[in-house]
Amino acid sequence: MITDARWQHDLTAALRVESLFSSMQLKIPSVEEAASLRPTYAESAHAVANIRSWRTYLPEACVSTMINDGWQWST
Repeated sequence: MITDARWQHDLTAALRVESLFSSMQLKIPSVEEAASLRPTYAESAHAVANIRSWRTYLPEACVSTMINDGWQWST
C-alpha cells in the first residue's frame, strides 16, 4: 500500500524529471551522425581495459553498476 507521503514524493519526483526532459532540446541524429556515435576499436579496447582493471580491486556488484552507468566509456 502506498501512503499519501510516498505518493506525493513519487509524483513530485516524476514531475521534476518531466520538467528536466521538457527543458532539454533533444536532437534526433541523422543516420550518419548515429553511425559516428558507435565506439571505435580503440575506445572499445580502452573500455575493456577499464573493466579489467576495476575487477582487480572492486566488488563485482560495483563493477556491474559502473558498467550499467556507462563509466567504462568515460574514464
